[in-house]
Amino acid sequence: MKELEVFTDIEQVTPERLTSIFKNKGYLSNGKVTKTIKKNSEISVTSNMHYLELNFSNDAQTVPIIPNIVVRFPKHYEYNKMIGRHEAKFYAIVAENMNQLPIPICYDVAFSEETGWSHIILEDLSKKRIEIESTQGGGCAPPPTKQYCEKAIDNLAELHAYWWDHPKLMEFSKHSYTFYNFKENSYNNQDLAMISVAPPDQSSEGFTRFENVNDNLVIDQFLKLLENRISDMRKSYLQRLFSSFPLIAHERIKTKNITIIHNDAHMGNFFYPKDMLNQKSKAKLIDWQTWGIGVGCQDIAYMIGMWFFPDYRHLIEKDLIKRYHDNLLKFGINNYSWDDCWRDYKLFALLNLYRIIFWWCFKPPLILLWMRLECSLKTIEDLNCMELLE
Repeated sequence: MKELEVFTDIEQVTPERLTSIFKNKGYLSNGKVTKTIKKNSEISVTSNMHYLELNFSNDAQTVPIIPNIVVRFPKHYEYNKMIGRHEAKFYAIVAENMNQLPIPICYDVAFSEETGWSHIILEDLSKKRIEIESTQGGGCAPPPTKQYCEKAIDNLAELHAYWWDHPKLMEFSKHSYTFYNFKENSYNNQDLAMISVAPPDQSSEGFTRFENVNDNLVIDQFLKLLENRISDMRKSYLQRLFSSFPLIAHERIKTKNITIIHNDAHMGNFFYPKDMLNQKSKAKLIDWQTWGIGVGCQDIAYMIGMWFFPDYRHLIEKDLIKRYHDNLLKFGINNYSWDDCWRDYKLFALLNLYRIIFWWCFKPPLILLWMRLECSLKTIEDLNCMELLE
């Protein structure tokens, strides 16, 4: 793939450069960008984001209208640059095939394998759509109402259906995120630990690094952290999971009914339409840093089984999964039964325990780990997911 010029600083994003980008991509048929106004900047865990308002010449003709953009750069550390490139590849390779699907418009993207840097220029959704408070900062935000959950489910069903058993999936798998892909042995403890290697971040104590691990070190260290805070039965769930799940997951992915998955589809990663009562309005899914090839219910089990507390989950869980399956049928996926969907949901509720161990390798706030672990274990217990390992 030809590497394009990569911006590494917001000062490089000038009116002249934007005019050239918009014209080359067909978004600006006449006129030019005359001024960029920096509204604000945000620093996330992995990225630096700059929100710009654009002024155009009087003769400008844009399709669509482009009043505001967000320019996204990865933070300096190698892990952040790696997943920044991964998101850039999503927009450069995958999203170009997704016209009219519910993701942000990408006006420009570039990445360099040589330097590791990347940039993405997206539409700024902050004024057009509602962004609910994310629970990523420790899980303290209240859950979204069912109406918002339905918009998120509709989004995932449409995206998953578009790529369902698509002939390009094999090609995309060369670029997709490796950890959540079902490749042989991709779930053993050594792979889990080694993908967690990353340099220390100046704003935290740094990332946990394991070297020369054996098959039991990761899970043993995690259980040591928990000490007597969980029951022996729950400890046995974790031990059984790590010994049995890899083969089952690998066998599942070898069958049909796979698609592009987001891998971090919590409710805070959706922008919701302001006209929520309009049946045609859609939520848009952002932050494609860990996209991959997998089973659609990976995203559903993560969204519901890992982030919703039991009482609320009991109220909406079955309805949301049924809505997801009904939407797949509406989009023409006729070889995937309700029983298949429900089994996949239960199977990938087990995967959430892997995600928690993976997060732990990066030393997040312990309250976040604890709340997600409790939600995940309750889902597994309520649905008797462990029976799938027998």
